[in-house]
Amino acid sequence: MKLKPTYVTTRKELLMKNKILYSFLAISILVTVISCGKKSPQLQASSETFSDITDIVSFGTEIKKPKLNILFVVDNSGSMKPYQEKMAQNIGLFAEKFFSNSRIDYRIGVVPVYDSKYLNDTKVYPRVGKRKMNALGELTLLKGFSEEENQHLSAPEKLFITPATPNAAKVLKETVLMGVQWGPEAEESFSPVLAVTNDEINSKKNENFYQSDAYLAIIFLTDADDVTPGLSAESFYNELVNLKNGDPSKIIIAAATPDLNNQSKDCSKDGLGPIQALPSLLSISSGIHVDLCSNFGSSLAELGDLILTRVNTHRTQLSFTPDITTLKVFVGEKNQENYQELQRPNDYIFLQETNEILINPLLTLNSKSGIEKIHISAKPLSLGNYKNDRYKRL
Repeated sequence: MKLKPTYVTTRKELLMKNKILYSFLAISILVTVISCGKKSPQLQASSETFSDITDIVSFGTEIKKPKLNILFVVDNSGSMKPYQEKMAQNIGLFAEKFFSNSRIDYRIGVVPVYDSKYLNDTKVYPRVGKRKMNALGELTLLKGFSEEENQHLSAPEKLFITPATPNAAKVLKETVLMGVQWGPEAEESFSPVLAVTNDEINSKKNENFYQSDAYLAIIFLTDADDVTPGLSAESFYNELVNLKNGDPSKIIIAAATPDLNNQSKDCSKDGLGPIQALPSLLSISSGIHVDLCSNFGSSLAELGDLILTRVNTHRTQLSFTPDITTLKVFVGEKNQENYQELQRPNDYIFLQETNEILINPLLTLNSKSGIEKIHISAKPLSLGNYKNDRYKRL
């Protein structure tokens, strides 16, 4: 019986076999990984994904009409006749700004200057007789109504102009043209204003013309400086600001006076003219000067724009950052004739720094109610979509 030969594996042969085995295993693992690739999501880390913006954030808000009291303080002493006539000729450019704008709840009144120095003068003067003096702080009756209108108007409607006043431009023009009289000589322009704001005079004489929560615009028309006893321009202005709880933005001052540098005969002044009190007031309050010696219609129009801008400025705060290309702003009632879309940048702007919408203060809207309704919609801008370029650049 023959025995089969026995094979003894040498160390060299064993190392060679292991090397072949390891190489085969390495190749098998590499093939497996490659074959999995994109077809094996279990073996991949999830990628960063962001969804497209599809939801539109939409909300409505209401803007109450701001209140505004405009007070014309008119000098009706003898030298003022040509200036009153000039003011009346140009007042239409100022009036247009308010009578065509439905966004302000305004009241416009006219008060004459006062003279405490000669108030009790009973002397009868040759040719002119006794002085005719003005009551302190009492609004002058409106003029320019027809007889029929006068019969149906209430007491307040006869004292100050409102958005409901018929033929308002004509009424303002004729009321400012109040005429002149022999009487006021030491003209006080400041004291009548403070009297108008007095609670007792306001309620008993002026039918509550003055509103403590309203803006107050004061327009002086005079060729003389103020001589109110014991009242400087600074103290007068401080009293006005205090009436508005310390908010100077609620006070707007303008003065229509002769140009002190104009020495022509057509630009006369009462005495030395407004040389201290009124110029100081304009300086302290950052007020507007209207030159009575010029054709000042354009200046009155600018004054109207200034008042409208101050009073009508409204900001709507957004609670999210909008994709500005999707931003839409509407005003009025939905499904109504007065519902309109506002156009950027003419009608409104978006303030990116504060995330606010600012509507053009001079924009005329169609609302006839006391509240303006605004509807805003936009897609929010998220960080994810910003990073993935899923937003529209301007």
